[in-house]
Amino acid sequence: MVESLGEHEIPSAIFFERRGERVGYRLTGALTDATTVDAPMLNGSVDSLYDDLEEILVGQGLYRDEAHAMVGTWKDSWFEEGSRLIYIVPSGFIAKVLSLTIDPVPGQIVRVFVGRVEIVTPATVMAVRTALAHNDEVTLGKYGRFLEPILQTIKQGNYKRNSRTQKRRSEFSGGK
Repeated sequence: MVESLGEHEIPSAIFFERRGERVGYRLTGALTDATTVDAPMLNGSVDSLYDDLEEILVGQGLYRDEAHAMVGTWKDSWFEEGSRLIYIVPSGFIAKVLSLTIDPVPGQIVRVFVGRVEIVTPATVMAVRTALAHNDEVTLGKYGRFLEPILQTIKQGNYKRNSRTQKRRSEFSGGK
């Protein structure tokens, strides 16, 4: 379940999952209420994901070359093994939290922020537990810098709260 807890709608989100060479993702469109996003089928490609993400960024006001450059900087770290929610941070939230004043005032200001939330799914838990049991360093290495937080999540049992429907909330209330 994806939900904005603040007053602003999430303009767009992508639920992404990668298991080895298998990749899938779901585009959500704008999110105003709590929305259940089903796990993606693992029959996509990262190239089509890059294209769709670039289109979302262009739709938020970036120039195509800016969107392409942003996605290019994320290729080595955002699309590795695991599951995550990639979302456009609401512009109203950005304006509220990170005010910007420019003098003289330009004709237009476009700021696009992209958030990313790691999701520890039952599939991730099983893959990591199996890799640990078999001392499979290659599989564990695919999780990179996220292995430690995944292990903490497993240790704390947080992934069990609702294994049928993984609930993750994107909070835009400024920590309130």
